[in-house]
Amino acid sequence: MRTWTCHGVDYEKIVAKGVGKKVGGEEIVVKGAVKGAVKGAVKGAVKGAAMTVDQEMKVGVGVGAACKWQHIQSLPGQSSVVPETKPRPARNEGQNRCFEWRGSINRRNSLHPTKLESILKEAIEMIESGDSEVKQATIRHLGESEDALTWMKKIVESDFSRHDTVSELSFYKHCVPFLALVSHEEIISSLVLEKAVGTIYNVIYGNGQRGIRFFKHIGEHLQSLSENIPENSNHGQVAAEETAKFEKANSAATAALYHTISLNYEAFIEKEFKQVVSTFDTCVKKYHNTGSYCMRQAERDLQKIKERLHMSESIPGVSMNIGSYNTHGKNGFRDFELDIDLPGELSVGGQRHDNDHKDIDKISILPTTDEMKSDRSDFLPLKRRTAKHHEEGIYRLLDSQFRLLREDTAGQLRDAVRGLVKQWDVIVQGKSMTARNKALRQFNAKMSIFEGLNIERVRFDKRRGMIIDLSFFQPQKCANMTPSQRINWWKESKDLGFGSLVALIDDTLETSFLLVVDREITARPSHNDEFDEFGYPVMKRKQIKDLASDQHRAMVSLQLVPGQDTSATDQARLRHLAQSQTIVNAVLVEFPGLLFPSFEPILKCLQSLHKNPNIPFTKWLCPGQDIAYESSNGVLDLPQPLYLTREGGINLDLSCIRSPGIPSDQREPLVHSVNEPVSVEALQRETSLDRGQCESLLLGLQKELALIQGPPGTGKSYVGIQLAKILLSNRKKIAIGPIICVCYTNHALDQFLEHILDNGEEKIIRLGSRSKSEKLENHTLGNIRKQIQKTRTERENIWKYIREIESLEAKLETEFSRFSEGCSWKDVSKYLVENNLNLYKSLFDQDEPDQEGFQTVTKRRTNEQLFKLWLHGRRRPGRYGRQVPQTDRGLNILKGYTGDLWELSKQERMRLNVYWESLVEEDYQQRLQDLTKQFQEANRSLNAQYKETDKRCLSQARVVGVTTTGLASNSEMLRSLPAKVLLIEEAAEVLEAHTITAFLPSIEHVILIGDHQQLRAQVSKYELSMESERGQKYGLDESLFERLTKESFGGAKMPIATMDVQRRMHPSISTLIRETMYPNLKDHPSTKDHPEVLGMRRRLFWLDHQNHEDSGSSGGEIQTSKTNEWEANLVVSIVRHLTRQGIYGKDDIAVLTPYLGQLRKLRKKFMNTFDLIIGDKDLEKVEEADELDDMPGKGEASDSRMPKSLMEKTSARVEPQQQVYQGKLSDGLRLATVDNFQGEEAKVIILSLVRSNTERKCGFLKTSNRINVALSRARHGMYIIGDAETASPVKMWSDIIGILKTNGNIGPKIELMCPRHPESQMEASTPEDFIIHSPEGGCGHACILKCHSKALHDAVKCQEACIRQFKDCEHVCPKPCWKDCGNCAFKITSNIQLPCGHTPPYLECHETKDLEKVRCFQKVTRTVEGCNHEVTVPCHVKMEDYKCRTRCGSDLPCGHKCQRQCFMCRIAKRNISELLGEEEPRSITIDHGACMTPCGRGYTTCNHDCREPCHGGTACKPCALPCDVFCNHSKCSKLCSEPCPPCVEKCTWTCPHREGCKMPCAVPCDMIPCNKRCENILSCGHVCPSICGEDCPSPLFCQTCASPEILGRIVDLVMFSSFGDVDVNEDPIIFPACGHFFTVSTLDGHMGIRDTYNVDEEGSIIEPKSFVSVDLKMKNCPDCRATLRNIHRYNRVVKVALLNEATRRFMAYSTKKLSELVEQVSKQEVELENMVNTFSQKTASSFASATAELLTFKNTATRFISTISRYLASTSRDEQPYGRVESMVLNERRRRGTISKFELDNSIIQHGSSLRGSILLFRISWAVLWNYKAMIKNLEPNKVTKEWNEWALPALEKVKTDCLNIQHTAHTTNFQKQEIEAQIYHAQFVSLEMPTANDQNAEVQAAREREIAILDNCLTKLTASTQHLKDDIEKAKTLLNGGTFYSFVEPEEKRLIYEAMSREFSGTGHWYYCQNNHPFTIGECGMAMEQARCPECGAPVGGQNHTSVAGVTRAADIELEMGALRI
Repeated sequence: MRTWTCHGVDYEKIVAKGVGKKVGGEEIVVKGAVKGAVKGAVKGAVKGAAMTVDQEMKVGVGVGAACKWQHIQSLPGQSSVVPETKPRPARNEGQNRCFEWRGSINRRNSLHPTKLESILKEAIEMIESGDSEVKQATIRHLGESEDALTWMKKIVESDFSRHDTVSELSFYKHCVPFLALVSHEEIISSLVLEKAVGTIYNVIYGNGQRGIRFFKHIGEHLQSLSENIPENSNHGQVAAEETAKFEKANSAATAALYHTISLNYEAFIEKEFKQVVSTFDTCVKKYHNTGSYCMRQAERDLQKIKERLHMSESIPGVSMNIGSYNTHGKNGFRDFELDIDLPGELSVGGQRHDNDHKDIDKISILPTTDEMKSDRSDFLPLKRRTAKHHEEGIYRLLDSQFRLLREDTAGQLRDAVRGLVKQWDVIVQGKSMTARNKALRQFNAKMSIFEGLNIERVRFDKRRGMIIDLSFFQPQKCANMTPSQRINWWKESKDLGFGSLVALIDDTLETSFLLVVDREITARPSHNDEFDEFGYPVMKRKQIKDLASDQHRAMVSLQLVPGQDTSATDQARLRHLAQSQTIVNAVLVEFPGLLFPSFEPILKCLQSLHKNPNIPFTKWLCPGQDIAYESSNGVLDLPQPLYLTREGGINLDLSCIRSPGIPSDQREPLVHSVNEPVSVEALQRETSLDRGQCESLLLGLQKELALIQGPPGTGKSYVGIQLAKILLSNRKKIAIGPIICVCYTNHALDQFLEHILDNGEEKIIRLGSRSKSEKLENHTLGNIRKQIQKTRTERENIWKYIREIESLEAKLETEFSRFSEGCSWKDVSKYLVENNLNLYKSLFDQDEPDQEGFQTVTKRRTNEQLFKLWLHGRRRPGRYGRQVPQTDRGLNILKGYTGDLWELSKQERMRLNVYWESLVEEDYQQRLQDLTKQFQEANRSLNAQYKETDKRCLSQARVVGVTTTGLASNSEMLRSLPAKVLLIEEAAEVLEAHTITAFLPSIEHVILIGDHQQLRAQVSKYELSMESERGQKYGLDESLFERLTKESFGGAKMPIATMDVQRRMHPSISTLIRETMYPNLKDHPSTKDHPEVLGMRRRLFWLDHQNHEDSGSSGGEIQTSKTNEWEANLVVSIVRHLTRQGIYGKDDIAVLTPYLGQLRKLRKKFMNTFDLIIGDKDLEKVEEADELDDMPGKGEASDSRMPKSLMEKTSARVEPQQQVYQGKLSDGLRLATVDNFQGEEAKVIILSLVRSNTERKCGFLKTSNRINVALSRARHGMYIIGDAETASPVKMWSDIIGILKTNGNIGPKIELMCPRHPESQMEASTPEDFIIHSPEGGCGHACILKCHSKALHDAVKCQEACIRQFKDCEHVCPKPCWKDCGNCAFKITSNIQLPCGHTPPYLECHETKDLEKVRCFQKVTRTVEGCNHEVTVPCHVKMEDYKCRTRCGSDLPCGHKCQRQCFMCRIAKRNISELLGEEEPRSITIDHGACMTPCGRGYTTCNHDCREPCHGGTACKPCALPCDVFCNHSKCSKLCSEPCPPCVEKCTWTCPHREGCKMPCAVPCDMIPCNKRCENILSCGHVCPSICGEDCPSPLFCQTCASPEILGRIVDLVMFSSFGDVDVNEDPIIFPACGHFFTVSTLDGHMGIRDTYNVDEEGSIIEPKSFVSVDLKMKNCPDCRATLRNIHRYNRVVKVALLNEATRRFMAYSTKKLSELVEQVSKQEVELENMVNTFSQKTASSFASATAELLTFKNTATRFISTISRYLASTSRDEQPYGRVESMVLNERRRRGTISKFELDNSIIQHGSSLRGSILLFRISWAVLWNYKAMIKNLEPNKVTKEWNEWALPALEKVKTDCLNIQHTAHTTNFQKQEIEAQIYHAQFVSLEMPTANDQNAEVQAAREREIAILDNCLTKLTASTQHLKDDIEKAKTLLNGGTFYSFVEPEEKRLIYEAMSREFSGTGHWYYCQNNHPFTIGECGMAMEQARCPECGAPVGGQNHTSVAGVTRAADIELEMGALRI
């Protein structure tokens, strides 16, 4: 039996006639609401089956394959029972109420009149409660519960009485509430329960007849009730009440009817519904004139029903068969339009291609291959309503806008691909770049072409589906770049950006469109580069391809464009290409100028609306000739917004826009209502609005569709803000939901929303991610949604869909893994097994194989071999003597072949194999396509759950801002919002297609603000725009705003309010547009006060010239960008001239041009032009009027009305002091094209027209809209540069030229004006004239510079000598003129005695005027009070305030002398007597503070002293000085406290008598020192006195030539012989670098050469001793203590000492790093524990969260473990100094066969750091595994097992093994503490594998007992220093016995031990060994003063009274007189 189930709801079995009838051998039983698909299946299976009422299937009709429910086919033996869900949490009050309500439906009396009334009332209250949980639970129960569906079905099938009785269901009490419930806005708009809502209306519709009967019954009631409502005045109150009841019933019934029809597609063809609609229509028309809210709502719904059924009055003569057309003019089409060829099957010549359909919802948005191959023009509808078209009304509007917009966008792709293939030989295969570029310039669409394609990989991505990794040749620009240049190029390049649309095209026009989903510049490093997931090193690296790594090829990741009908074809094509090695004759083409996301959402939204045109105001959008429109005086009477008519009319309080300056006692009431609108006069008096703005605001409030026109500068945005303020302040009354604010651009939207935000409204949500506004950052939907919790229904659905997606992911990954593989013999074999077993046996001569098509080989041939033999035409093995037939039968015959396959010929075999492979491929493609569709549908359903949360966010907002593209992208969500008001800014600049998509179904009030006389919307194809002659037939760029202003509604025009007072332009400028465009435009008085343009004689001027535009451009005006070099130079000159006036700051000047080419030229010139310009950094204060002008969001918002007090002040400017600085002109300048400057303004506009030619072609600026914008941007002044002769053929330009001539504002020369010399006459007609005349600046001297502005003049410094005389003397000022004179500094040298008695050598002139003020600088000796120090100070110093700076010198407790200055230690405090004015000495407090003397203790790891200030007994910090270790090859670059890297270069010690040292530099030399005298000759001619192998000294040290002083130097410290007395032949001299020199015998004894070499009785060196770590001193020069490291003879001694020193440094450094790791691990343990604690909270919503959290935990754990693993690697044996040296020695032996006596003593290797690091690794590993086990324990059992076995178990086994290894190492090296710790951790790790404490498994018990015994043994080994481990041992035993709790908190004792360990190798004090050879230090004096225990093994250490305990020895090899060592 086959069962279908939906959502697991166990409905009654649906049984047809003849229960149990079998179809195809299976009994059909259907469960659940499967919405039509099952019904269709049952109808097809059981013909003529009828269903009983009780057993009827609760499904819709006609949906078929479009059913959204999941169909689960149960296999035999399986049940379709839904898995049990987890227990739900406790219910709140609302949920309890819902639970009780659900129970009431299940009761038998649920249809009792009283009970039913209560149930319906309760349901409506819960829906309206605002509790999302309760609302969704209610809807879900209604749509998914079998009882609720049965209950609703019974209600629908009931008969309702017209009278209210207690025994019958009544129409008003039961039917109307039921209709109100099912049509409630909250139910209809639910996204998360869309399927449940569909099920509700499927039940109402039933099989069609149920719905028809139900609504017929309702219609009869409504008709009867409408006839019985009393109409006379005697029943006024009764009539009003009855009418209100009737209207509510009518509204609810009409809404329910509309949703029933729209959600059941078969209802469209049910003729009986037309009769129902007619009945409803009669009732609505009867009460149409009431204008009530309910009747208008019913009228709107009825209009939409008529449109769906094609029976609207506005659709005359339309039959249901819209495909039947008479093309000979009988439908009223004009004769000249008969050549219009309709689309699709309506075309005279048939379909043009596979993408040509009459229904736009069937058209693929992107062009198909067949479409691009077609040479027939597509159907483009004309805009005129009388033009021939196959649809009418709203369907025609949507169809026309879709086709035109698609032609403008996707049509470019079609044309570009066609053109590319047509010129394939030139563009793709051609060698000439010039010819290629010329060909590419001919296309409208810009293209980037990439060649050399190859599909590297096809993979599956869980977010995007199929991903194609496509490689291609690097662009030619990158061919010769370096890797870094190539990376930078790709980073800066916009090619192949994320989301870019690309096409895979071959030379046959086969095309697949794809999107870029990933463009890695350089491959990201793999996480496995260094360590695996357990923190252990790995060697393998994963290679990732990208754009820049390879010099020749690049790679990008692509996906097929989602939602395309051609996806199956494209998948098959890509599979074929993926199986090829390279893709031949194909290119990848990118279309950079065409943004797919900018048009695809709009087109898809139009398709969706065409399928279900739920759009308000269609009566106004699509006017019909037969509709009776009401009008007065030729103006259409539009009704009030519907929401204002509730409750008889709502009063709007307008006081929120009242001017604040009006006294309260003089205020008038500002109240507006439907019946009593506020007057324009009252608004004008009470607000700051002018009359035009008041009229516009009133129209916006009074009309449901309001058009507000705002000419330039009139403040239309300001009016929009005021309208929003009014609606928001009255939101509680009118219940309008969020106001939807729509703009075309992100910039305009940000500006508008910022203004609303500035007006105090905080509940704003901005949709989209491209906002650049900082103010709106916290108001984006992404940030708001974080504050919203998901409901239980949403969480359950999300979890369900994620599980479904995960299941599909696994299947799709499997399928895509073989995507690039062709069909193999295994696939054919499997196909034959499944479809024709006889042929399989015939081919392979085998029994039936296993499930995978494989067979055990028992003969000489495998199946693969047999198949190859068969395919190659060989005979069957073993059948000798029989020849292969030579027949040649066709495929049709072979398809039915049932004989022996070996009897076929080779041709037939190949033919049949190809056929089989095609079937296999077809099956694969179908399987892949089905899985992909399921995946996409599951993702769509999952997204719907998230969208429901977003919808709740938006519903709670008061303002929702979105662009038109963003609105279309989120159409499904936004169309479910209960929004009533739509406000569109700059509506005249928005395409009608974009505007229509913004008309949401719930909208009752639309306000369009714009100006259709300014710029239209931008389109790409010139031939579709109103600017072209052809384009006027289509008018794609004509906005809805403009169309409605021109539209005729039965001869009437749409009302439009036009504002008429502009506040931007000076009257002389506004005259230009007033005389040509806006005859009623007035100037606000403030505009007359605009200041003149500084530096110019006139504020308005056209500089006329005849300098022609640049040549070289050709083509149409849309495709070609023009330039004019002469105009560009002149613009630069004018801008330079204006900026040097010192008054214009940033954004004050704007340069406009219609052409992008000219814009680029200007930008380049400005960026390269430097000059002195005025900066606006120091502008602090400007006039209030200017602040309003420059308010944020420059544009129309700044045109708002100003208070009169501000208007009166505009003439009084405050000029702040400004700076002059050097900079770029472009820094303070705005450059823009005219089209991109609409809505903007500037004080001064410079307009470059560019065009100048003999043909008098004006170009872009020939349209009045663009001219209007260009001339209306300036506030103070405007300068036009252009050829008047070229522009004059355009009427508007001609009129403007006439106006300018009248006022003398046009000519070949422009007048300049010097602000300082206004009488001077200056004119300029060329750029060179500005150089001559342009102004460049008192003081009395004549300025030698050219005339310039005041600001620049003030900046000029006069360099002449000052001529001013000082007023108190006769001296003249000696300074330059520009400097301040100051006081007279003339020196007077006459003897003038000061009051103190001293006579200074001279005085300055001004000092002689008052000698008392002269300070005497004669030095005198005085005693400082308090400290009695005698000091020498200048005479003028007062000793009572003197601060003694003599060194203090007092004894400090630490033993040092105080080094601070005396006054710093003596602090004088003011006493009470001094405060009272009494003269008493101050009290002095002595405080020496901290000792500042440097510590001075010598480091034991280097020869430096601690330089930190004295720090008492605390340990010294590690030495921070640069390391001073060096050799002949290099110097160590590290800090002194860090281990030095050993030098690997070859040792430089050589000697003629010996072979040179063969060891690396760092290895102790094994070369025998030479004892012979050096044989070299010095430059003096005598033999060198030094020994062989050492550097020769200077001739000054020649024993023959040396001076007596040198010869008298003592060189033999044993015999005290002088240099002149010794025999250098017997005892040569060694000359160290310090300058002293000694005999070899003296230094041999001093350096201890016998410690490293064997010496005979005569003192000759025989051989090196075997290497051991001997007790060597690092000796220095006996005279000066300088280093003796550079003497080769003592290399072996020195290098051994250096190795010991490096070992000490290594120990200190590694211990310091370990102590840092200990602190990190403590924090990491807490972090891991916190992750476990928050795991359940974060994963409550979905399984995906659990997966993500586990992955985060794993990554975190891996990072922690990797850190410690790196530390262990750095402290290993090979990384220690001796270990490195040993490696060098072994390497030399292996590579060169070098013999060395260097043998490493293992006792030298330090194990402490490595062992302690290993224990730390166990510690963090334990924390990871313990917490991971705690995290996964709440998952499903199978998931727990999978996670543990795959991730944790391998790590656990490895760490257990490591514990055992560390135990052994610690035991052999006497590290008892680490041995015990390793045993403890091993026991803890074993406990993780213990199932339970009660487990009786013998193996488990044995393991537990073994570990416990080991732990008990550890307890016996504990010493005083390891007692802290006792608690850890007990914890481990508890865990082994089944304990489930573990604390990661460290005991205080352990923490202190770690701190002590960090100080153990601090680097100062003395070093010792314990009895087990563990090193430790004693600080302070370095001698034992107290007893302690070794921290490693517990042995006694320390001592008392400077005496060590027994067994402790001095670590001479570590220390070795470090205090005196100077390396």
